[in-house]
Amino acid sequence: MAVDNESQEFRGIAELDPADVFTDEISDRLGAYVYRLDDPRDGATFYVGKGRGNRVFQHQRMAAGGDPGLRYDRIRAIRAAGLEPRISIHRHGLSDETAHEVEAALIDAYGTGQLVNLVSGHGADRGMMGVLDIRAAYGATPADIRVPAILIKIEQQWHAGLTDDQLYERTRRYWACRPERRPVPPTHALAVARGVIREAYEIAYWEEYADTRQEVLDPSRVVVADRAAPVITARRGFIGKPVTNEVLRGALVGHSVRHVRFGSGNPIAYVGCGKPLAEARP
Repeated sequence: MAVDNESQEFRGIAELDPADVFTDEISDRLGAYVYRLDDPRDGATFYVGKGRGNRVFQHQRMAAGGDPGLRYDRIRAIRAAGLEPRISIHRHGLSDETAHEVEAALIDAYGTGQLVNLVSGHGADRGMMGVLDIRAAYGATPADIRVPAILIKIEQQWHAGLTDDQLYERTRRYWACRPERRPVPPTHALAVARGVIREAYEIAYWEEYADTRQEVLDPSRVVVADRAAPVITARRGFIGKPVTNEVLRGALVGHSVRHVRFGSGNPIAYVGCGKPLAEARP
């Protein structure tokens, strides 16, 4: 990917020595920034992130400390070859909101297939789209959701070439959700990408996964929530099958859900299920 390095001043890409840390003065001037990590063995970018202060150096420290994770495995492999990851600051002096947007744009540009990021980036539903996707997202009529449903954003893991099985597997798990807390449990699950329902499933039952920190999480899919936060222990998934009722499919699949409110950064929303019940007290 070509980079315009016309400015040697406050903005643009600055190569950093991984052995260094930023002083308080430098951190204050940097503000929020967006960075990337490159593998010097092949020049490939393998991680994109945002942060403040010495966040950019935290990955190396955690890798040295034996923390699990794909990015740390990559850093350890680089160091085993006698090298260090190359760190580049793409933009700095940003607000946090702008840094989120720049980070998401870079993740789109480099591609989740190349990166080890477990997140697709801020505002993924506004991410990279082809012309046909734009027309589908903004030209689609609103979905008429008349069944209790859980809506699941898969965003960067969706593309038109997915097989039915791939779409099902990327939709059904591993989600930090509590459908059992709804007064009306969802009977259907809707796969959502770019604001459009891509598939509708009848839910047979839910299953729960113990600790998804390492063993269960599939790094080929995107979890749209992690901001350097620990992975939630109890994740859930559903077992089901595509809706076959033609009337119901016609009211759902291919229609827009931009009128449905998702929480900030939350890939899950419910329709027709009521507000969550309070936790039972002993």
